[in-house]
Amino acid sequence: MYRFRALTYHAPPAAGSLDGYLSRLRLDEVGKLARGLSARREVWSVRAVSPPVEDAAAALGVKPARYVEGFYEAAIKVANYIAFPLRRLDPLELVELMRSFDRAYFSVEYSDREEEGIVEALRRVPEEVGWVAGSRFAVAFGGRPVTPYFPVTTSEVECLTASLLYPSHVAELVESGEALPDALRATALEAYGLVYEAVDRAGTGVPFLGLDLSLSPWASDSVAALLEKLLGMPLFSPGTFAVLKLVNDALSLLASSLGAVGFNEVMLPLAEDDRLKELAAVGQLRFRDLLASTPACVAGLDMVPLPSTTEARVLRWAMRDLDAASKLKRKPLGMRVLLVGASPGEEVELGMFGKVPVVDPLA
Repeated sequence: MYRFRALTYHAPPAAGSLDGYLSRLRLDEVGKLARGLSARREVWSVRAVSPPVEDAAAALGVKPARYVEGFYEAAIKVANYIAFPLRRLDPLELVELMRSFDRAYFSVEYSDREEEGIVEALRRVPEEVGWVAGSRFAVAFGGRPVTPYFPVTTSEVECLTASLLYPSHVAELVESGEALPDALRATALEAYGLVYEAVDRAGTGVPFLGLDLSLSPWASDSVAALLEKLLGMPLFSPGTFAVLKLVNDALSLLASSLGAVGFNEVMLPLAEDDRLKELAAVGQLRFRDLLASTPACVAGLDMVPLPSTTEARVLRWAMRDLDAASKLKRKPLGMRVLLVGASPGEEVELGMFGKVPVVDPLA
């Protein structure tokens, strides 16, 4: 049985005064829609995405920190999590915002100019806010799509998007004899139908832009387990990239036919997939495997715990690899690494993500 991983409200461009803008956000309609949709299929989270912070603050005539505070306080009444795309990065300001707003997620686009600031932020956030806080800051490569997936997202126009949690559901359909493309299509069509039905019942005027059909995991609802079922061997054995391409091709074709939004690819966040954790713990999954998978997998370097002693040059070159992979693919990528006070091979406790093995960045 699949679930809606997220129902996400993307706020309109800012205009007028801060109070006036916040009063025009149709968050109550989103809450009503989420309740109606949950009556048919579980909605795991409700989310809200701000326009780029600096753009909104300038349009409203306020400082970025004041804008973030106002938007957060308005959105948290309905949304579980809130994303703030940044145009520029001030590591000290980022730390203060993340400390003040514990359900706020932030992202910045990679560039040569931002590289040193990003490395500083990757160190400061876990040191000063906590290891788990690293999950709320991401680096984007090749732009930020309109997607319900956090933190690499943005808002361009007022709309709704949604995502699914469905690896185990697809695996069951494949086990029962359905071809993978058919299993994906049947699930997507049903989900689209449920959302449009709920939109009609709720009477909301916020347009539904579409689903992001990406296959993403949570704990035992594992993407890695689905891929291994298709591969017939442990993940990252020979044939892994062929299977990744097979699944991504099916998702891409389906997304094109349905007008889907966002990434629409396989996602492999280490800390969110129980099978990936097992593979990392026994050395079957290495840092270089995750980096090498980025041309075939959108989140090839996502939620990866690294030792806090990891050298800055390793982080810089990892980002340059991801930038190159994004340009080769002509698609956006994201990076979340968590610098923790532990050695490779040790497990660290990361809140809702549970125990996660620390990966050797040079292995």
